[in-house]
Amino acid sequence: MVYWISYYIFKAFMKVFYRGKCYDQHNLPRQGPYVGVINHNSLLDIPAMALVVTHRASAMVKHSLFDVPLLGWWLRTIKMFPVIRGGSDDQAFQQALALLREGYAVFLAPEGTRKHDPNEPPRPHTGFVRLAQLTDSLVVPVGLYGTREALPPGAVFPKLFVPVAAKVGEPIKLDKVEVTLENKAILQEQANQVMARVYELVDELAAMRNKKKLTQQQSCAEET
Repeated sequence: MVYWISYYIFKAFMKVFYRGKCYDQHNLPRQGPYVGVINHNSLLDIPAMALVVTHRASAMVKHSLFDVPLLGWWLRTIKMFPVIRGGSDDQAFQQALALLREGYAVFLAPEGTRKHDPNEPPRPHTGFVRLAQLTDSLVVPVGLYGTREALPPGAVFPKLFVPVAAKVGEPIKLDKVEVTLENKAILQEQANQVMARVYELVDELAAMRNKKKLTQQQSCAEET
């Protein structure tokens, strides 16, 4: 009950205050297990995912947030789980693995941090590829646009009425690769390819927004 109440509150919040939209939602599998992959821009990314998912899903969240009174309880109640950033976190990996094997959808941000140059995103971690390989799960790329502008890294309060959008790509079935150290380079290349698709979706959203702005400007010019 807590999950679904939170889901509808976030969805309404994103739609009312950020004109939130999700495109190509039909590409999303009807249920898990699958691994969702997003670009990481802002603390607003998780609320924005309420625009995307239509069923119960889980996600990795920065471990320090679980130490915040009430917030930590809420995160655990809705099946989020902590990850220690900046290195290998086997406990978080095992939790994600268990959730996928239970049939959950698990969303991850392979960039690991929102504090990066959006024009030069960091090399993605391969954890999501290893999870997909070990559970034979589909990988679903999702591009998020507008969350960084609405709540940049380091900002305390979000800007309201900044348009936020998400776009779901077609599910990807990775070529089967054994998860071993010998295949590290292959797994990294698969991660790179998925994130490249995520950023193609981001570029598509940016183009849609720029086209809308141009149309609005032309309409204003014609009226004057």
